[in-house]
Amino acid sequence: MNEYSTDKLRTIVLVGPPGAGKTSLLEALCYSSGAISTKGRVEDGNTVSDRTPEEIRHGYSIDPTTTSIVHQDVKLNLIDTPGSSEFLASTALAMEAADGALIVIDSQSVMNPELLLLWNLINDYELPRMIFVNKCERDPQSFSKTVDRLHETLSEHIDPLELPLPDANGLSGVIDLLANRGFLDNGATESEVGIPEDLAVDERSARDVLLDEIVQEDDAIMERYLSGEDLTPEELSCALALGVKATHLTPLLCGSATSDVGLHHLLDAMVALIPPPDETPGPDPIALVVSATHDQYLGRLAVLKNLGSPLRPDALLGTANTNEERLHQLLIQTPTELTPVNLVDHGDIFIVAKLHAAVGTLLTKGGNSNNIKLHRTVTPGFAISLSTENPQDEERLAANLFKLVSDDPGLEVEREAGTHRLLLKGLGTNHLGITMERIQRRSQITLQSHEPITQYRETFRRSAHAEGRYKKQTGGHGQFGVATIVVEPLERDAGFEFIDEIVGGAIPRNFIPAVEKGIHEAMTAGGLFGYPLTDIRVRLTDGKYHSVDSSEMSFKMAGSIALREALEQAGSQLLEPILRLTVTVTAAQQGDVLGYLSSKRGKILNTTSTDATWVQIEVDVPAAELTSFAPDLRAMTNGLGSFVSRHHHYDTVPDHIAEKLKTTNP
Repeated sequence: MNEYSTDKLRTIVLVGPPGAGKTSLLEALCYSSGAISTKGRVEDGNTVSDRTPEEIRHGYSIDPTTTSIVHQDVKLNLIDTPGSSEFLASTALAMEAADGALIVIDSQSVMNPELLLLWNLINDYELPRMIFVNKCERDPQSFSKTVDRLHETLSEHIDPLELPLPDANGLSGVIDLLANRGFLDNGATESEVGIPEDLAVDERSARDVLLDEIVQEDDAIMERYLSGEDLTPEELSCALALGVKATHLTPLLCGSATSDVGLHHLLDAMVALIPPPDETPGPDPIALVVSATHDQYLGRLAVLKNLGSPLRPDALLGTANTNEERLHQLLIQTPTELTPVNLVDHGDIFIVAKLHAAVGTLLTKGGNSNNIKLHRTVTPGFAISLSTENPQDEERLAANLFKLVSDDPGLEVEREAGTHRLLLKGLGTNHLGITMERIQRRSQITLQSHEPITQYRETFRRSAHAEGRYKKQTGGHGQFGVATIVVEPLERDAGFEFIDEIVGGAIPRNFIPAVEKGIHEAMTAGGLFGYPLTDIRVRLTDGKYHSVDSSEMSFKMAGSIALREALEQAGSQLLEPILRLTVTVTAAQQGDVLGYLSSKRGKILNTTSTDATWVQIEVDVPAAELTSFAPDLRAMTNGLGSFVSRHHHYDTVPDHIAEKLKTTNP
């Protein structure tokens, strides 16, 4: 593949609900552009994307897949993304790298909560966007109802550029409203035809509405339009592109990925309407790691977007916290092969083999990327605790988990307090289940999953003053240390604060860190309920030492004893993790879901009616109450409900629940 300058680049993320046909559409676009000679099928597991064993087995996208094709001498970097909200972190990172979004919907399934979720995320990223109504061959006559539904659900400024051109077998082509012509399309070729008489009235009406929207983007065009002057399709397309770039307008196209209808027009529209990268690069190279895949022969393949100055092979990039890595070879992924290139211009997508940097990482020369600000990420809110059938496999499990975390921005791994098992966090039960499948396939480790222990914490009920005295004499040098502290509770999620107020050398300066270390260890060991302590300020106010018998160990013990003494005086409060959920359900299901969330001690923060059908509920719920929320929501909403969760804060456990947990240790 040739090298392309920034103005000849478009990076477009394909998003849409599950089952909309994004993977099939990518396959069809590759075929229509001439990049492949034969289309694969999702059912056969031989498409350009969806190549991992898990994707083939389940029949849907799990990882973002990037493929580059060329149309009208413009390089289109197309990123196919998962439809399920459980993989939203990967989709969000793909949006971070995109110049625009192509929203793919099923013509028969417009009412879908994932569509609303994706639309809102695209708004957050302020991405120019287009919509492709797929599978129109099943019922071309329902297209107007689909458009009306999108106006009600998403925006009034969704503007059809085409109408379906039906035939006896379903769909034969599209009517281009800007060109005022019909086009027959079979994927390989396209031919112009007249507009059938029975569709002429609908076409004129839709064209008038479209032109009224477009001309508002350009004053000169509007003046000519109002004076009755005819405007060329090229002039209208340029004005429409202004509206798309400003996110005022969302053009809508239609067709069928399986029947290869409407694809030439879709490729034309992506080139004409999605803007190229428009940020002026600084003098330094900088790249975002967008996703990662694994090749049997090449190992880990990291997909990056160049956000800075042009890059050449053997560039050295890193972060402020990691060693620089050499980008030995810069590769471009076409539908059929990886191709090396000598230059990657600003805004282009490229691939580097054996790069260790985690997805979501910004790489630059010297690690200085303060001028680039990424959007907020989606944080995991579900967890499972993992162990191995063979204890000797624990180290291999940990190594494989941390590799997966570096590839998936929706995963986190930590040690579970109490059991010391590995705790895998993700965006849903399906997300976690597929991650387990991958671990077992890659490592041949037999895994066992467990319900995770709720990560409770404790804090002080009130301030307390205490002295910790450690004195031990066993012959020879003894141990002596005294530390006097004041402990004060802090606001939630403040963590730990240590203040040294020693004056006059009551404790030598070299022993003060040992006091803090002893306090830390006592906090980790747990409070009166047995859970780690947090949200406290400890002031070290006084102490005593012995010139011979004092040591770091004696003052560490004194600090630990002092904290335990203060805890006995003040008592502790139990804290529990709170998840913030954004739940999308139909208006008819809102009452049942609100009742369920209230029964789980949920605090309803906001309910928003996006239209007559959909309602979004924002709610804070204790994590301990949500172990079965995903299947419960599916059952309550007949599969229509969806949600996104993230850890938000810790809050005090009600006394009656804390009493039940008094004898339970993590």
